[in-house]
Amino acid sequence: MKITLVSMDPVIRGLLGWDSKTEDVYQVQGDTIADFFKVVKDKDGKSFYDRVEEDDGIISNIYMFYNFLAFLKKEDLGRRMEDGDKIVLMRSLGGCGAG
Repeated sequence: MKITLVSMDPVIRGLLGWDSKTEDVYQVQGDTIADFFKVVKDKDGKSFYDRVEEDDGIISNIYMFYNFLAFLKKEDLGRRMEDGDKIVLMRSLGGCGAG
């Protein structure tokens, strides 16, 4: 199935090696968000799934949306996906908490 990954964030785009694009379509053999993140690799070849499992500093500050529904927990990685779905990655904004 084909899944679209979108990010407007310059740090995430740099991590992915996206110099001038904001989205890409990935061919995924599995049917879960975890399977998708095993296919998505950073510019050094490390999968986003591995980064999530390691609580990577950049990844731990990312908000992930699946078809515009927020998912933030590792348990959500088992959610089933369908052909044509979309994942959007955004970083949290520092200083935007309650005050």
